[in-house]
Amino acid sequence: MEAICDLAELERVVGSRQLPVMMKSIDRLDPHCVALLGRAPVAVLGYTGAGPRAAVVGGAPGFAVPEGPRRLRLPIPPDAVSGTGAALLVLLPGWRETLRINGTVDDGALVVEEAFLHCGKAVIRSGVWGPATASEITGTEDGPGLGPAAAAFLGTAPLAVITSRDGDGQADASPKGDPPGVIRQVGPKTVAIADRPGNRRTDTFHNVLERPHVAIVALAPGDDRVLELTGTASISADAELREPMAERGRTPKAVLLVEVEHTRLTHSAAIRDARLWDAESHVDPEELPKPAAIWTDHVKLNETAGIAAKLLRKAAGERMMRAAISVDYRQNLY
Repeated sequence: MEAICDLAELERVVGSRQLPVMMKSIDRLDPHCVALLGRAPVAVLGYTGAGPRAAVVGGAPGFAVPEGPRRLRLPIPPDAVSGTGAALLVLLPGWRETLRINGTVDDGALVVEEAFLHCGKAVIRSGVWGPATASEITGTEDGPGLGPAAAAFLGTAPLAVITSRDGDGQADASPKGDPPGVIRQVGPKTVAIADRPGNRRTDTFHNVLERPHVAIVALAPGDDRVLELTGTASISADAELREPMAERGRTPKAVLLVEVEHTRLTHSAAIRDARLWDAESHVDPEELPKPAAIWTDHVKLNETAGIAAKLLRKAAGERMMRAAISVDYRQNLY
């Protein structure tokens, strides 16, 4: 297996982080974030319990309540360890983009350290807000390995969220989308996820190089169950893994492999209460802030030092951002 074990090799394969991409994040909740949170009924929370965990939280629009620009009140799972890193991937049904918020667990809230809008390519590829893909196998699981119910669920799930942490414990939650089967079982306890084009931050890969333990949530339209996988991840550029995962003639540059240590397939009250798969409850994108406006404002709010950063802040404009998004979504989906 052609394993990627260090940063130099990772950047050789998938590229390095670019300043324009990293400047789309801010260190607080601005009015755009507050507006999106007010309409969002659910999110995936990656946190630390006895080990890495991930869960769907919420159940109704506005479940996460800002208590100022750097504090977000939300339903924190009771096993979450206070003072540890946590990451939120906020979903707005019917909308392509997702809101990512990273911070630290503190007394039923998340102390916000970073917020940014994630591009819509994962959601577009997944078609997660479209017709149901739910499996006819409706059981639940809780134990080591991958049983028949979990394996069947994997085959119908088009959207996954990978939660990970870096060496300092700072957390991240990153969406991955494909046609149903975004997480592929490649061994009795091994799954693989292709690295498709996204926002080009490669947060998950950077974190896995420092701390390989991950927790993953998978969702299937029409199914109120949530699949959580926890285990140890590695990165591979092996052609034998990558080539079968090609879509639309494009082969991923790298694949995330996870040795699954524990599987939890459970019914989610948050998904049920949010009516997540009911098109009647989906948001109207016209009622939300425009993605181009959010990214433009976030670049201007970003406080990165240096001449290059200053020039990017000055050049950022909504019209240019909107045109770039249109081209990117059309030409770089895979």
